[in-house]
Amino acid sequence: MEKSLAAVAVMLAVACTVLSACGGSKSSGSKRLPGTWQVSPIVIDGSNKDWPSPYPEYDGKAALGYCVSNDENNLYVTVETGDLATQMKILRNGLTVWIDKTGKKEETTAINFPLPADYEQRSGTAGNEKRPSGGHWQQNGGTVTGGAPTTTDAKMQREMILQEHVRADLKKLKGYSLQGFKACNMELPLLERDSCGIVVRIDVDSDNEMVWEAVIPFKSFYYRSKVGRMDKGKPMSICIETVGSKRPATPAGSGGSGQGGGGFRPSIGMGGMGGMRMGMGGGGRGGSHGGGQHTAPDTEMENLYKSTKSYKLFGIAWDDGGVKAAGR
Repeated sequence: MEKSLAAVAVMLAVACTVLSACGGSKSSGSKRLPGTWQVSPIVIDGSNKDWPSPYPEYDGKAALGYCVSNDENNLYVTVETGDLATQMKILRNGLTVWIDKTGKKEETTAINFPLPADYEQRSGTAGNEKRPSGGHWQQNGGTVTGGAPTTTDAKMQREMILQEHVRADLKKLKGYSLQGFKACNMELPLLERDSCGIVVRIDVDSDNEMVWEAVIPFKSFYYRSKVGRMDKGKPMSICIETVGSKRPATPAGSGGSGQGGGGFRPSIGMGGMGGMRMGMGGGGRGGSHGGGQHTAPDTEMENLYKSTKSYKLFGIAWDDGGVKAAGR
């Protein structure tokens, strides 16, 4: 009899342990995450003046700083880089920001801006730059001396030439595309406000930091048109993707490889297709706003050939006081 009672006690203990473990698993699956409440709406104009300095997130491998916030109606996203090679890569090959309302890293909903096609139409030379044996980088009719700088003035001159090209190409941007949203999944003129209410801009400031900004209304992709107290802490994620350029051929006898970068970009022009997984970012911090160091050609142009994904998991923010103060 005593043995039977002991056996029953052991079984009950095991059952309690299993139930406790299951309960813990369920709790971790519904974990609430911190987010950033946007007290006042951000003006989407390609400026970082409305954002914290430095940006709170930085991926050193991608040379990108980024930040995410939300209010009751909108999700706000910004990306920044002061790295010239990364700026050129973005203008040449585009930038894609993926949004997953479940925080599960699915790549189905995205803003594609700039578009890779824009660069080809603007310059007619995308992917055709060559570095001759003299060690010069040729870009859109300008020549930038390669190799190690012999003087500070030479390095500054190269940077100024690249900065001029970046600013000139920015003025020629024409459109962006959307995919995976409830509507508006198409290519749109840059200055046209789509029916979803999404606005995206990019610019370079006086410190030569490239700033990408977007406002994405929750009504365009979330379960509800507005978020509320019930949504506080619910996981959401973004992924910032860049595609590296094809590495130019290396002159004979100079060593190195002519391979790397490039590749097909499945996110552009594919409507609502997706389902691929995001990659993880990492690295240090740099730039005045956390967007990377200002660099020059040749060895510093390495970021031009890197394809990167920077991932951010966060929670939806909610502030009862902020909503009341705004009169909503």
